Amino acid sequence: MIIDGLTIVGSSINGYRLGVEELLTSMNSNGIDKGVIAPVQPKTYRLEPQNDAVAVAQMRYPNRLIGFCRVDPRQGEDAITELRRCVLQLGLKGVLLHPMEEGYTVNDPPAVRLVREAGSLGVPVVVAAGYPWVAHAQQIRSVAEQAEGTTIVMSHGGQINISGLAQADAFLAIETCSNLRIGTNGVYRQDFLEECVEAFGPERVLFTSMAPVFDQGFELDRVRSIKMEESDRQYLLGTNMIRILEAEARTRT
Repeated sequence: MIIDGLTIVGSSINGYRLGVEELLTSMNSNGIDKGVIAPVQPKTYRLEPQNDAVAVAQMRYPNRLIGFCRVDPRQGEDAITELRRCVLQLGLKGVLLHPMEEGYTVNDPPAVRLVREAGSLGVPVVVAAGYPWVAHAQQIRSVAEQAEGTTIVMSHGGQINISGLAQADAFLAIETCSNLRIGTNGVYRQDFLEECVEAFGPERVLFTSMAPVFDQGFELDRVRSIKMEESDRQYLLGTNMIRILEAEARTRT
């Protein structure tokens, strides 16, 4: 089974869009069985209706789509309330935090509190990672150290600096925090993914496309091109996400 660990659906104020039906067409053409869907930041800046729409899509396609909510920690207590509503009432399975688009720093106290609450609710957190000053790998490491009960997936391999200078920080964060994972989308250096698989095992790396920001088919080819034991590739392609969701579900019960 192939599971895309991050896609973003809706029409974003930041200029990109992806409809649910369009995503399913892409998944079908690329042989992807399931996909995690999370909301865009809309023009209204209101995330609650976007979370509702993701929940509807998950209910409509329960065998294809896995819904994650999107919450803005700057909303304080309202953000915690929305997270609880999404998990406990809407049945969403995780949380997307996008510090760069929402405009906060991932290791600010409100964000740390939100990540810890996600862990207590038994859902993982995906962080749009690597953005300087707001979602650097070492900032996410700080969050992971304060929220040891939460599984956190860093998109972009934890770094988006094409010079490669941020790779050492991402590597150190993964090495330090056992609750950190990395998503494969947009990683500039293929050998970085290979080094992570070799150093930490295939269980710490997940296929994420972050479509439509990145091309889903290209990102799938990236995972298929990693030099690694072929018998372990399925961990990246789907097993790791299944295990994360199953482990968090046991936490909820």
